[in-house]
Amino acid sequence: MSESKSKSWLQRLKDESWEAELLVSAVAIYGIFQSFAFVDHFINFLINKLSESQYLIGYFIAFTGLLAFSILATMFVIHFILRSYWIGLVGLNSVFPDYSLKDSAYSETYTKKMMLYLPKLTNSIEKIDELCSVIFSVAFTLLGIYMYVAATSTLYLFLFNMLKDVVPSELLFIPLVIITLTLLLQSLLNIIANIKKFKSNVRIQNLFFQTVKVGSLLIWGPMAKNFLQVSMIFGSNFKRKKNIVVLVLLFFITGAGLSGFQAQKTNLFYLLRSFKTEDHTKGSPYFYASNNQNRTFLLAPEIDSDIVNGQVIKLFIPIFDNELSDFEKICGIEKSGISSKKEDTEIQFLREAYLSCYQENHLLHIDGKKISPQFVKYDHQTTGQFGILGYLNLDGLENGPHSLRITKKNGAKSKKQWDIAFYYYESPYKILA
Repeated sequence: MSESKSKSWLQRLKDESWEAELLVSAVAIYGIFQSFAFVDHFINFLINKLSESQYLIGYFIAFTGLLAFSILATMFVIHFILRSYWIGLVGLNSVFPDYSLKDSAYSETYTKKMMLYLPKLTNSIEKIDELCSVIFSVAFTLLGIYMYVAATSTLYLFLFNMLKDVVPSELLFIPLVIITLTLLLQSLLNIIANIKKFKSNVRIQNLFFQTVKVGSLLIWGPMAKNFLQVSMIFGSNFKRKKNIVVLVLLFFITGAGLSGFQAQKTNLFYLLRSFKTEDHTKGSPYFYASNNQNRTFLLAPEIDSDIVNGQVIKLFIPIFDNELSDFEKICGIEKSGISSKKEDTEIQFLREAYLSCYQENHLLHIDGKKISPQFVKYDHQTTGQFGILGYLNLDGLENGPHSLRITKKNGAKSKKQWDIAFYYYESPYKILA
């Protein structure tokens, strides 16, 4: 009796789950598209914190997170559309159980041919319902997998940077080596174990099972059984529901396309800057504050506008957190920090040492002529980024196009360089004293 009640309760839950699915989809679509702003901030965080030698790792971490949100967004949009269509078919089925030959407005021949060509209404309702339920489970599973990988990779990367000066690098690489070797072994065994002649080999199948079990624990941690459960359900029912698996793969590809589109709106590709030669002859709209009103993170120096009609240019140069240690090394500043226990004179000396270091290692030229403005440390008024602010005197500059070259020296052989074009004309109005 209790078993019968349990089945009845479960069946009723299945029949009524579409209401919760539709509600969650609508809320999730809004929330996920809003969450792309979080990914944007995370990318800026990686650019600011990671050393350039680790930018490629940061790129893969950030893209993995972006891919997770994109796949989830795509699946929920498709789920919402299909579930809405399913509701329409259910409503239609309650009025018209199926096609009617007797009451058709078309000819008998045409109606019969259409009835053979089109699927049964009840079959369509059942297939769409199955697909919607599958999308719902896969969406959360893929989100969990990608976000967990992105989170653990980020944690490992920052722990590595924190401990690399204390613990030998060889020891810090051990977890990464173990995970990599386990994944390689798992991939190899996956191919071998699924070859027809080895499917009955108990030893190979047991080794494959143990490798997958250990590998999933290393990669997914406490979520291993949850992710394996969903993948196993798909894998064990693959032959019976191949069409659903193919459609889920299609959703994955669509999500990957969305992630590429969203990536264009972020600074993600800046994380690849160390692996390409920059074109210093090419201008950028991001050099000018007039174009940066809605930007949350500056990647390059900024002046007010590309057209200058005064005798002074306001220049802001951002300094990333990952550049601070480079400046400390080349300027010989001891990284002792500013503590309340220090004397005021010591604190002021340290602050002046940093400013002097920034001054020495940021070289400015207008049309090839060196200029040496005085800088002050400054937090940008829009983005809140730390950097240096200077005012460039243009007295004596001729009307016409000019180029401001900014060179940031990060070490003996490392430097960044930007060429900012601007058009200068002297204002006909003079300020009277």
